[in-house]
Amino acid sequence: MANEENEHQKSPQVIRARPRRASAPGTPPKPAKPQLDDQTRRNILAELRHDLRTPLNAVIGYSEMLLEDAEDVTGHEDFISELENIHSAGIKSLELVNSILHPAKIESDQTDFSLETFGVNLRHELRTHSNAIISFTERLLKKGEGLRHKSDFTEESIPDIENILSAAGDFLAMIRSTENFSELNTGVTEQAAKTSGISSATVKTGKDNAPAATGDCANLLIVDDNAMNLDLLSRHLERQGHHVTAAENGRQALAMIEEHKFDVVLLDIMMPEMDGYQVLQRLKNHDTWRNIPVIMISALDEMGGVVRCIEMGAEDYLSKPFDPVLLRARIGAVLEKKRLRDKEQLYLKSLEREMEIGRDIQASFLPESLPQIPGWEIAASFYPARQVSGDFYDAFQLSGGQGVGIVIADVCGKGVGAALFMGLFRSLIRAFSDMYYSRTWISLLDDVEAPLDPASTEDENRIMESNHANALKIVVTLTNDYIARNHSKSNMFATLFFGVIDPETGILIYINGGHEPPVIVGPDGVRKRLEPSGPALGMFTEDMLPSNLKFKTGKASIRPGEILVSFTDGITEALGPDGELYTKERLFALLSDPPDSANGLLDHIEESLSKHTAGAEQSDDITLLALRQAQGPGASTSSGALRQLNFCSPKVT
Repeated sequence: MANEENEHQKSPQVIRARPRRASAPGTPPKPAKPQLDDQTRRNILAELRHDLRTPLNAVIGYSEMLLEDAEDVTGHEDFISELENIHSAGIKSLELVNSILHPAKIESDQTDFSLETFGVNLRHELRTHSNAIISFTERLLKKGEGLRHKSDFTEESIPDIENILSAAGDFLAMIRSTENFSELNTGVTEQAAKTSGISSATVKTGKDNAPAATGDCANLLIVDDNAMNLDLLSRHLERQGHHVTAAENGRQALAMIEEHKFDVVLLDIMMPEMDGYQVLQRLKNHDTWRNIPVIMISALDEMGGVVRCIEMGAEDYLSKPFDPVLLRARIGAVLEKKRLRDKEQLYLKSLEREMEIGRDIQASFLPESLPQIPGWEIAASFYPARQVSGDFYDAFQLSGGQGVGIVIADVCGKGVGAALFMGLFRSLIRAFSDMYYSRTWISLLDDVEAPLDPASTEDENRIMESNHANALKIVVTLTNDYIARNHSKSNMFATLFFGVIDPETGILIYINGGHEPPVIVGPDGVRKRLEPSGPALGMFTEDMLPSNLKFKTGKASIRPGEILVSFTDGITEALGPDGELYTKERLFALLSDPPDSANGLLDHIEESLSKHTAGAEQSDDITLLALRQAQGPGASTSSGALRQLNFCSPKVT
């Protein structure tokens, strides 16, 4: 075997360690060096282990790839034998580094630890194997040069053999430098590793647009400041069918991620300027980049680093040197997880789109505008807890100008199921109302028992009220029976308030089917509560209900200046951050001093509700409907005629 000095001369990229000079006679001794604390010493040895393993990983990686290529080659037994010797010497050197620099072994064997003594011993242990690698590689290189033009395999192998020789020289230079280990501040020099013979130009720079990943092929970004590491890992992954882009540092990697889309990032931990931890943190703090899977790679294999990376959001961790089978398995597992996540995101986006369509359709069930009634003001607010809602409201002019129908309802549950039944309930109410308030509704007069004088205003009002009462019973009963008879298995029902207001008289005829009682609010607060006059709709058909639970009509009057306020339980049961309910008491206290407009009252309620919830998640749909009879100079409290219109469009969110 060639002596160490000759081998060094044949490896121009190896950095020669400076020999220690003898002290001149009479020279005072150097002052004692400060003692390092345990943590600093552990950090120095961790960096040393990392730096020594880096060139050995290159030796092992390139020799493994060459041996893999040689599997289909014949007639080069001597060439392959030298490759096997190089690979074996690289493995033994790595095992020695791992053994000698194992933290537990150092702690147990060195009670009085000296970095200077440790460096000398380390050089002694590793020098033989490093010289062997260089000797084997130089012989192999000579054989390759002789066979360069006789075989494609040997010609294509020469650049990789030169990389092995360069890495072996780096390793030898590093172990020589450990003789002066005590003079180092934070670890062995990394200069040798940076002067490797492979140029970053031999690795893809990622400036070209990456093709779209298909099948098992993925767009991968490798981030490592060592060119040999980049080259080795890139070639391993390209052989597995992936498209690989390389970045030499963290800043370059972030710039590439800004411009291109990557399926996985393989990120080295120990890098200058911006280390892997910093890059990982930047990725995970970014709204878009945080979903890119990151596999940390490093020769620094302490468990603390692994745990830290996983806690910061890394998908996995790989130690150098890479086992090709394990590398393929880890990349495959991460890609499979990413593809499942991507499919999930696509499904959620499509579902969100479907929900948006559902929301638009549901919005079409709500009135585009509210009736404009001279002397009256109507306002509405609608806030679904989800994209679609089980609440609804309606206000519509009855056929023939016979009054205005107002509806507010709350279908049980929330979400899609409630929204579907909301559309059904609303459509039935509207359809049956149109049918019974069409011209044929006059036939309902036959049901009036007492003879009436058409010339009497009082009798005319009695006819109107009786007709409204009969129509409400028929509309509500038909709606109830249809749901109970055809959809009983769905166990869906709705609380509903349906009223008909005569704008001329302010008389309100209504049925309250198990709904929160609307209130009539005057200057002094709540004057009247319109209690339920029947059960919720959809649970039982009319003929199954006992007489005391059948739907009955109620009657109330809205005086000038008063407001009818209808609401769903999403208001009274709204939760604050501490879980406290808003409650009816809080609502009624707010109504004790109402504003002088329906729209102003809803604004007042919404402001109070917003303060109570204080950003807490909305737990139920919220719907408000307010109907106010205006009050003006000389206006009669009974007819509402000649009153100025103050119309508010509904608030729909």
